[in-house]
Amino acid sequence: MSKNAVFKITMLAGAIALAGCTDSIEEPTDPVDPPIDPPVGEVFVVIDDGITATGFGVLAGSDVDYDKNALAKDESYSVANGIAVSPSANGDEYSWKVDTYGAGEAYFIVGSDTAMDMTDYANGVLLFDMSVTNATASDSAGHQIVMQTNGGEKDYLDRNTFYFGQSQLSDQESAGWKTYAVKVSCFAADDAGAFDITKVNEVFRLDIRNESVTYELGTVKYEKDATMIPEGAVEWTCAE
Repeated sequence: MSKNAVFKITMLAGAIALAGCTDSIEEPTDPVDPPIDPPVGEVFVVIDDGITATGFGVLAGSDVDYDKNALAKDESYSVANGIAVSPSANGDEYSWKVDTYGAGEAYFIVGSDTAMDMTDYANGVLLFDMSVTNATASDSAGHQIVMQTNGGEKDYLDRNTFYFGQSQLSDQESAGWKTYAVKVSCFAADDAGAFDITKVNEVFRLDIRNESVTYELGTVKYEKDATMIPEGAVEWTCAE
């Protein structure tokens, strides 16, 4: 038998076998995004030089419309009586300038549709570089730094939150660029919510509530080791 004949018989047998299996072939399903892999090493850099971690993006909004508006580097966003976000700079380093207008909640977020497991940072510290240029002193204590799990019936309950006051901003008004430190152990989950540190969508959220504030935000990162607070940093503490 020639080689061509063998080849034709083999192909025919394969075609017959495939035809006999068509009843068992399942319809394709929609792909499911795998969880974002935790970063390798001791540090998770959320933002640096205006660029977010892989898989994440900048979102901004306010309770004027409760939208979360995605911003690429060099883009701006503003809504009357809510928030304004625009490019800025800390020397040669890119930063984000944020203005809030005291009418309600105004938020700057680094988030993703795909969740991240942040268990490795549960005993670590959040560090962020910020310059506060306007923050009139008041007794307000409702500002928030947030980690959030999305996807629940009420996402706003599914938060791990550190609360701070307007006085902590006004104390630093015009002090220039500082590194701020908040231990992750100082965050507290809402008892009514479903925050899950293995499924964090918003890895950094800065909410200013009912106050007019102007700040610039540079590098944001998490250290696994809570003792890794740089000398001279402003540490916002809690009753641990």
